[in-house]
Amino acid sequence: MSWLRRLLAPPVFDDEAQTQQAFMLHVILWALVLVPVLYLLLNFVVEPAGTGRALAEASAAEAANVFLLWLLRRGRLALACSLQVLAFFTFFTFLAAGGSGVLGPAYMLGYGLTIVIAGALLGGRGALAVTVAALVAGGVMAGWSDPAPATQRSTPIYVWGASALLFPVGALVQNLAARTVRRALARVRSSEAKYRGLVAELETRNAELERFTYTVSHDLKSPLYTLRGFLDFMDRDAQGGNIARLRSDIARSVHAADKMRRLLDDLLELSRIGRLVNPAVDVEMGEVAREAVAMARGRLAERGVAVVIARDLPRVRGDRVRLVEIVQNLVDNAAKFMGDQPQPRLEIGVRAAAGEPVFFVRDNGMGVPAQHAERVFRLFEKLEPGSDGTGVGLALVKRIVELHGGRVWVEPVAEGGACFCFTLPRAANPLAT
Repeated sequence: MSWLRRLLAPPVFDDEAQTQQAFMLHVILWALVLVPVLYLLLNFVVEPAGTGRALAEASAAEAANVFLLWLLRRGRLALACSLQVLAFFTFFTFLAAGGSGVLGPAYMLGYGLTIVIAGALLGGRGALAVTVAALVAGGVMAGWSDPAPATQRSTPIYVWGASALLFPVGALVQNLAARTVRRALARVRSSEAKYRGLVAELETRNAELERFTYTVSHDLKSPLYTLRGFLDFMDRDAQGGNIARLRSDIARSVHAADKMRRLLDDLLELSRIGRLVNPAVDVEMGEVAREAVAMARGRLAERGVAVVIARDLPRVRGDRVRLVEIVQNLVDNAAKFMGDQPQPRLEIGVRAAAGEPVFFVRDNGMGVPAQHAERVFRLFEKLEPGSDGTGVGLALVKRIVELHGGRVWVEPVAEGGACFCFTLPRAANPLAT
C-alpha cells in the first residue's frame, strides 16, 4: 500500500506557491482519471451501440491524463499546467463548435470552467488569456451561426455579448482569489523565514552558552588556581623571610587577578551587546577610526605599528560608541598578532563592492589561515592558545556589526597578513559635514 500512497501523494516543491499549484493540478488530474471510466459506463447503459467509439475516446483521454501526471512527477509543473488548460479549452471548443455553438452549455459552462481552472493553475494572466481566447472563439461561432428571428432574445450574438460581460468578471474574481492566495503564501513564507532566523539565532546563542559554560569552568578557574597556589607560596616565603620570592609571587598573583578581571569585563561587555544600544546617529567613520587608534595607542606603540587611516571614509549610521569598539578591537587584534614583522603596518580604509561601502582593517602580520576564517569570530576561540587576550574581541566585533545590519569577514593578504572587512548602513545624510 505504500506505493499507492506515494502515487496519490501530490509532489512537493521548494517554493510554497509551486507546491500549492502542483496540489491543485494533482487533484484535477486524478478527478479527470475517473471521468473516462464514468463516461464508458454511461455510454454502455444509454447507447450500447457506441461503446467502441466511447472506448477510443476514453482511452485517448486517459492517455492524456497519465501523460500530464508523468510531467507533474518529473517536475515540469509549468508545462503540465499549460497543457491541462489547453486541453480543457480545446475540448470545449470542439464540443461547442460541433453542437449548438454559443447557445450550448459547452460554451457558457465549459469556457467558464476553463477560465476558473486557468486562474487556479496559471494565475491572473492565464485566466485573462483564456478569457480573450474564449471570446474570440465565441465571436467566430456566433458569426457562423444561422441568424435567429429578431424577436428571439437568445440569439448567438446576444449570448456572445452576455459572455463578453460575464467571462471577464469571472476572470477578475479568479485573479483576485489567486492574488489573495499568493499574498497569504507570501505571509506564510515570511513567517517561516522569521521562524528559521529565530531558530538559527537560538542555536547560535546555545552554542555561545556552551562555550560560556566551558569558559566559566576552565578559564575562570585557571586564574583562581593560580592565585590559590601563589598564596601558599607567599605564606611560605613570608615565614622564611624570602622577600624577593614573596614579591615575585605577589606579581604573579596580580597578573592572574588582572587576567580574571579582563575576562569578566569582556563577558560583561558581550552580555550588553544587543540590549544597551545608544540611538543611531550619522557618524563620521574617519573620526571613529582616529578615536579607536588613540584608544589602542599603547599596544600600537609597544609593537611600533605604523597606522594609516584613509581620508575618504564615508559617513555611516549607527551607535557611535559601538562603532568605535569595532575598529578598536580590530586594531588591537592586528597589533597583537604582528608576529616578528620588522616593519609592522596597519591600514584602515574603505572600498566599494556591490554598491555598498566595505570598511577594512588590513595588516601585514601573521594572517589567518583560510580554514579558520569563520572560527576566529566565535566566542572564546583563540588560534594561539598562549596569546594575550580572552578570545572575546572578534566575537564582539561580529555581534556589533550584525546588530547594525552588516556583516564581517576576514580575507587573506597576498603579501602576508590579514584584512578584516565589515559593512555598515549608510548615513541618512551622507553629504553632511
